[in-house]
Amino acid sequence: MDKKIVFFDVDGTISTEDTFTIPESTKVAMKKSRENGHLLFINTGRTYCSIEKQIRELDVDGFICGCGTNIFYHGEEVFHHEIDDELRRKIVDLSIATDVENVLEGKEGTWYPHNLRDPQNINFRNRYKSQGFPVYEYDKGDYVPFDKMALWYYPESDIDTFKNAFKNDLEFIQRADNFIENIPLGYSKATGIKKIIDMLDIPWENTISIGDSTNDLAMLEYTKESIAMGNSNPVIFDHVTYKTTDINDDGVYNALKHFELF
Repeated sequence: MDKKIVFFDVDGTISTEDTFTIPESTKVAMKKSRENGHLLFINTGRTYCSIEKQIRELDVDGFICGCGTNIFYHGEEVFHHEIDDELRRKIVDLSIATDVENVLEGKEGTWYPHNLRDPQNINFRNRYKSQGFPVYEYDKGDYVPFDKMALWYYPESDIDTFKNAFKNDLEFIQRADNFIENIPLGYSKATGIKKIIDMLDIPWENTISIGDSTNDLAMLEYTKESIAMGNSNPVIFDHVTYKTTDINDDGVYNALKHFELF
C-alpha cells in the first residue's frame, strides 16, 4: 500500500465547534489509518498551548500549529517562527488605538485584551481557563511574545487603519463578518505541510488534507487530494477534490474510507 500523509484541521473537522467533542468514528478511522502505515498530522490555526488534551492524545505523528508557524514531529519541536519584537510592539499599540479586539496567540500562552466583547471569544477564553491553559490579559505597553493573532472588530473599530498598517507584514483571513485571522506573511497551513513532506522526503502526490473553514484553503489547495467536511463553510467546496459528510455523520471516517486508507 502506498503510504499517504494526511493533514487534519481541528475545529469543525476533528472536534465539533459547539461541544468540542471528537466523534468515536473519527478516532476509529484515524487509528485504522495509522495502523495501515499512513502518517497523520494535526494542522491547526491554534498555537500549541491551546490544543486540548483530547487532541494531543490522538494517535498522530505530529502537529502543525499556528497556521504553519510552529511544527512538532513525534513530540519534538522542529520549527518555530515568532513575530519579531518591533512588529509586536506596533501590533499591540495599534490594536488598542484602533479599538480592535486582538487575541495574541503564542507558543507559551494566549493573551486576551482586558475588555473582551465578542461572546464566542469570551466562551473560548473561559473554556481555556477552565482547562488550565496559559491564558493571560494584556493592555497598552504589554509587549508579549506571540506567533499569530485572531481579531474581532466592531462598528466603532478602525479596522481599515489596522489592516493598512500591516498589509506588508500580515495576511488577513476573513473567518466571519467581524472576525479575521492574522498570520505573518509567508506562513500558512500549506507552508507547514511543505516543511513536513520535505523533511520526511514524502512525495507531494501522497498528500491529503481535510478541513472545513477558510483558514484551511491554503492546505486544501496545496495537497494532491483535499476533503471538505459536509459542515464546511460553503466557500471551500469549489476548492476540494472530495466532499464528505458532516462531522456528526461520520465525516472523517467516510473520507478516509473513501480514499482507502483502511
